Amino acid sequence: MPKRENGIIRIHVYELRIGMCVCRLEMLENESPFLFDRFDIKTQADIQAIQAVCDYVFIDGKRQNELDVAMPTEKAAPKKQLSFARSFEQSAHTYQQTGHLIKTVMDDIRFGNQLSIKPIKEATSQCVDQVLKNSDAMLLLTQLKHQDKYTAQHSLNVCILAILLGRELKFPIEELNSIGLCALLHDIGKMKVPLEILNKPGKLEGGELEIMRKHAEFGRDILMAAQNIAQDAVDVAYGHHEHLAGTGYPRGADTTELSTFTKIVAVVDTYDAITSDRVYQKGRPHLMALDILVKGMNTEFEPDLVIQFINCIGFYPQGNLVELSSGEIGIVAEQNKSDRLKPKVLLILDENKKNTNERILDLASDVSDINGAPYEIKKVVRSQDYDIDLIKFYHDGKFTQSYPVIV
Repeated sequence: MPKRENGIIRIHVYELRIGMCVCRLEMLENESPFLFDRFDIKTQADIQAIQAVCDYVFIDGKRQNELDVAMPTEKAAPKKQLSFARSFEQSAHTYQQTGHLIKTVMDDIRFGNQLSIKPIKEATSQCVDQVLKNSDAMLLLTQLKHQDKYTAQHSLNVCILAILLGRELKFPIEELNSIGLCALLHDIGKMKVPLEILNKPGKLEGGELEIMRKHAEFGRDILMAAQNIAQDAVDVAYGHHEHLAGTGYPRGADTTELSTFTKIVAVVDTYDAITSDRVYQKGRPHLMALDILVKGMNTEFEPDLVIQFINCIGFYPQGNLVELSSGEIGIVAEQNKSDRLKPKVLLILDENKKNTNERILDLASDVSDINGAPYEIKKVVRSQDYDIDLIKFYHDGKFTQSYPVIV
């Protein structure tokens, strides 16, 4: 209920309407961007400007009573959760548990222990289950990247992306489990690469590069020594850096020698590597990664798999940051099935790149920005360019909250 005192009403900024008389913003007076303490709201832009700087305002109750008589009652901005919010915690739990497992497995291999396949199969099955139940949340989780956990997290992300692509290709459950397992173990050979090479912050020299490239052979040998491992996993570990035209490594195998699973992992492995921060380079934007995949069609990557992968994750997948035509920055939160180029965006920075009250913008709806122009995505941006920590955003529970919807 709005708080009334001496005719002055305290209301949330999302209850503001054109015609109201604002007496005071609930903030330090010297912070107010408005020239006068008391003013009438004349345009939707006035409302959005207030929403950008505070949560509550005080309005003239007498003027409000007159407004209620003169105008029909309007509802405050509706609030909603993101579509995956209710099941997000379960997806995040599976993601975290599998991440811990693959790191433990990799540490065991580095210390000379033999690979145990049973827990990896169980973890892969849980990932498949969560992708089928909540693909949006699992795709979002692949964007929450830690540079210092790159190798293990990369393997997990490749697993999820491979399962997503397999689902797009209409694979049955058994094959989704198989491709997930292959993807989760594709880089296991890196545990035999010396840490000073694996974690080198600069460019690898000739001899160092040759050792790094041997991880494909190391992976093959580790998996061949394991019990109850499918041949598919061996093939993927050995061949995920091969190219269709025979220009890859370690054998220079061409398309006739590469399995479908190997070709799938080659695509999603390249995508996640390009978009991730590593010790020697910053991750590049999503659309740049897609451009690299498209340019490698027929020579490096199976064309149909690249196209299906783009169909699967979209041009603006969940977790990507975008700059809008208004200058505001938001996180892609949901896809619109009717138009994949117009997702739902969670706005987090205003047009001046300052923190703002978070709210949901549906680009498929008829909504205009503060300048009266239709909202559009201008470009995909990197979180580090605006000092945005998506991992902190996740730990603060931002993906499970309810937010006002811009209408």
